[in-house]
Formats: sequence, C-alpha cells, structure tokens
Amino acid sequence: MGTWEPEYGGMSTETLDKFLASLKGVSIGFMVYTDRFCGLNQHDGTRGKCCTRSALGDIEFMTQRQFLKRLTATIAIAGMMVGTIANGAWTAVTLKNGDNVDGFVQTNSPTYRFKNPSLSGAPTQSARGEEYLFSAQAGNNLTIAIDVEDGSTLKPILVLFDPKGKQVAYDATRGLLKYRAALTGTHKLLVLGQSNTRGRYSISLVGLSSATSSAPSQANQADQVMKDVLRLNIIGCGVPNVAKIKIGTDERCTRDIEAGVYIYDAATSSIKPVDNRRELLAQRLQLTLLDQCPPAGTATVQITVKEPQDGKDYTYCANPTRFVKAGAYRYDIAADELKPIDATTATNPTPTPTPTPTSSPSTAPDPRRQLLQDDYGLRVLDGCPAARSSLVVVSFTDPQSAQKYVYCANPNRVIVAGEYTYNNQTQKLEPAKQPAPDCTISLGGVCIVK
Repeated sequence: MGTWEPEYGGMSTETLDKFLASLKGVSIGFMVYTDRFCGLNQHDGTRGKCCTRSALGDIEFMTQRQFLKRLTATIAIAGMMVGTIANGAWTAVTLKNGDNVDGFVQTNSPTYRFKNPSLSGAPTQSARGEEYLFSAQAGNNLTIAIDVEDGSTLKPILVLFDPKGKQVAYDATRGLLKYRAALTGTHKLLVLGQSNTRGRYSISLVGLSSATSSAPSQANQADQVMKDVLRLNIIGCGVPNVAKIKIGTDERCTRDIEAGVYIYDAATSSIKPVDNRRELLAQRLQLTLLDQCPPAGTATVQITVKEPQDGKDYTYCANPTRFVKAGAYRYDIAADELKPIDATTATNPTPTPTPTPTSSPSTAPDPRRQLLQDDYGLRVLDGCPAARSSLVVVSFTDPQSAQKYVYCANPNRVIVAGEYTYNNQTQKLEPAKQPAPDCTISLGGVCIVK
C-alpha cells in the first residue's frame, strides 16, 4: 500500500490544510472530520486552532499538536494507516495472462516507495501510481508492456516485486519489463508516474502459466506468441518450404520468414535459427565450429554438407584437431563419413595474384553466397536483374585482389531491400555509400565487376 507519514510536530499551516482536507468525510472512531483548519483566531490573531464536528454535534477546539496526537491515537486504535485513509478508494487490480487493461495515474493516486537499481546506492524514492497483482509460477517468462495514451504526459515507471516483497525488476525508459519468475506466488506490479507526470495508459501481461495448465492452454499461448509477439501468420506444418518455430513444447509454422527451424526465446521475445547440421558436425566429429569461415589461406577445417531436404551445399569451418587436420572435406550425413576434397575443388582455395574461377558454384560452394544465406537468412538469386530496387544488393571486395563481386537476394524481416557493402574488417553488412556497379561478367550466377 502507499504510505504517507506526516511530521505533525512542526507542520506548517499550508501542510496541515492539505492533510486535513484529505481526511474530509472520513470516519475515524466516533468522529467525522468536516471543517478546515481555522487559521488565524479572530480575537487574538494567534494560530494553531482547528474545528471538528463529532457525531453528537459537539464542537471541540484543540491546538494543532493536541488534535493530531488524538487523531493519530484514534487511527492506531482502529488499526488504520494514514496512507490507507488518504487513498482508501484504490485497490489493487488482479491481472491474468494475456490481459490488456487501462489505467490512470492521477494527482490523488496512492504513493508507493521503490528504488532505482541502475543507480549505485540510490535512496528509496516515492511516486504516485497504481498497483496490480498476479499469480506466477516459478520459471514463467513474464513480459509486461505499457502503452501511454496519445496526448498523455505520463512518463511511466514499472516496478515488480516478488511474493516475498523484494523488488526484482525495474524500468523507467523502455516501457517494457522482462522477468523470469524465481518464486511461485503473488507478484506485485507498480505503474508509477515519473517526475510527478500523470496520464492514462494500458498495461499488458503475457507469460503466465498454471502448474496444472492443460495442453489446450499451452497451444493457445503458442498461438498468442505467433500473433501478438512475433506477428507471423500461422499455416499448417505439413506443407514444404516452411519455417518451423518451436515455442515451448509446441511447434508453429509460417511462410512469412525464411524456411528453416527456429526456436522462440521468451527472454528476448525473439526467434533464433536452429542449425541442426552444425550441431550434428560438432557432436559426431567432436569439432569446435567457428561462427564464420576465416579469410582464404587460413589453416582451418572446411566441411561441406549437403542438406537432404533442399539439396543445397552448406559449408562450415572449424579449428583443426589431431584427428581432423586442416583442409577441405565433404561430410555424408547418411553414411556418417568425412572425406577429403581434392585441392583443385576446395571450397576456399589459397588466393593467387590474379584469381579466376576454377569451378562452377555447383561443384564448389561460394563462401560469400553461403555467408549471405547462413548468417543473414537471405535467399540469394542466381543472377542480378536490371531492376534491383526491390532486392537486397550486396557488394563484396576481395581483400587480396580488390576484385568486386555483387550478389542479389530477396529481402527478409531482418535485411530490407536496399544496397549494402560487406565490411571485411567488422564482418558485417553496412548500407552502401554509393550504388553497386553494374556487372562486367556474370559467371555461375555471380556478378563480377572488372
């Protein structure tokens, strides 16, 4: 509950006026306060007297200190707190999973105490706001979001307390809280107005689950994640070339993103691709696979794997071991065999002063093309058309020969249509500062610029 502790010993007239005004019409024991502080005495000009009217109609005159002492004693006897009296009209709202409720932080909303954990040694602060309660199970991945109404001046603070009353999460900038419940029980959420700001808002909560929840409720939760969090259309998983997304124990499919297997991370409310080929190589061959293949000429293990589902080749790089020496290999998933590749058809041959293609991409996977497909999920086209405005156009510059290569691909949710340059130093795509040059030669679907 909110708390307000008046220091009545040295209270000013203005402060006392506000305090007594907040009690107007509130029953305390046998007394009902109705009138304001009297201020200056008309006879002698002194301060310190006030008026109250009892239920029997008798008027008592007391000095400021005497009145407040009697008032405090009466409240203590009745088992009431001053903050409760001033804000007695407010009660906590109970939230359920998937709720989206409206709220309003007002000038007379209850006052609550909290700490800002981002500031070392920060003192306890107070602000006005509203309180919500919800029951969570240990392990629930909670996502709490607030949306401030247009025109509102409210700058919201979100504060979360666990069932033991410990503050466990705080946000004052993003309007978003993500928390994995460590305890089972009733959690308390506060929505407060930063810097005395006020206004209307809506608060939403997802991630709650019951210990005895049934399969249909879990299925509904997976549907809700697809619709409200990922904003993806759901289709049947029995059709080819779909993206399969694992959400908890459930699986949903869509064609809104690149085909493949993904897993939903509730902590970040995002999906991550699952590379089964990578895990298989690491387990069967006991290799430490690298995130990306290093530049040509580096002593690494390069393994090409053909995916049975789409028939495409995928290349991975790993640190050499005493069992698998540096070099180029092809791995047969069905036979569980790793065979060396002839040096003339290696996927990443040592560069020469004037490099020329020695084999077509069909027999030797293009590492740049593989990078765009594997790291960015792009569907690379066999060639670049004349009209490129609706495509992703990426320019590569070979660090050894300064030869330029241009690739075109369909945009996805991560990489939007536009022109990019691959930075060899940062190994990232960057928006192009100038348009990609036209092809001089097109070889095997790769645009080569002389």
